[in-house]
Amino acid sequence: MIMSGDTQTSSYVWRPSSEPHLVTRVAEGLASVLFPPRCLLCGEGTERLALLCERCTQGLPTLDGTRCHRCQEPLPEEGLDLCRACGTRNRGFDLARSLGSYASGWGRLVRALKFDGERAVARLLCARLAAYLTDEEPFGTIGVVTYVPMSRSDRRKRGFNQAHLLAQGIGRRIGISARRLLLKVRETPPQAALPASERRENLRGAFHLIRSGRGKVLLIDDIFTTGSTVEACAHTLKSGGHKEVFVLTVARA
Repeated sequence: MIMSGDTQTSSYVWRPSSEPHLVTRVAEGLASVLFPPRCLLCGEGTERLALLCERCTQGLPTLDGTRCHRCQEPLPEEGLDLCRACGTRNRGFDLARSLGSYASGWGRLVRALKFDGERAVARLLCARLAAYLTDEEPFGTIGVVTYVPMSRSDRRKRGFNQAHLLAQGIGRRIGISARRLLLKVRETPPQAALPASERRENLRGAFHLIRSGRGKVLLIDDIFTTGSTVEACAHTLKSGGHKEVFVLTVARA
């Protein structure tokens, strides 16, 4: 097992099919004996190499309370529709939705993918994101799925772009191919290291449009914090003719 922060991660990655063959079942059984599977969140044993136990799977929380209709920012009182940012400026994106809070198990799963490179977590998250799109239909009909790009050097350091992995998995599940529409052309300091007031300026001119279009775009990222990153991407997409940009992330900070 690998430990990283407060997230327990597995050192093995399996992808059982929906109708496993005999060899697959035997391999899974052997792996379960040699490496007893444990839930990433609570450490309890799981069945058939599942990443989460049933209790943690069912217990991942949704966002609650009074929230901004556009971005889901918590609002100080009922009766309000928009947060200050969405009510006072053009944010580029039309709606932004997240599965749950970054302070919950959703954040721990994102960290396991992002910092520990646990690709199996991406499949779990893709399944939950795709199910949310299918069950809730928050954005209506989508024309294309894309993702927040990383700079070349950042991608080389990490080895992958987690937003790209999520977009590909979601696209396969909902039957819409994920396409690279944006390129990050300028290195920027990490957003997490900057105060909210400097984040938008940090990303000014950082993204370049690869393909123009007129359809509705679903923009995928792992975390929504202040929204500065997806806001910059959305403005760039709309500058190329895309009519509407909807944002979907795993967690909201």
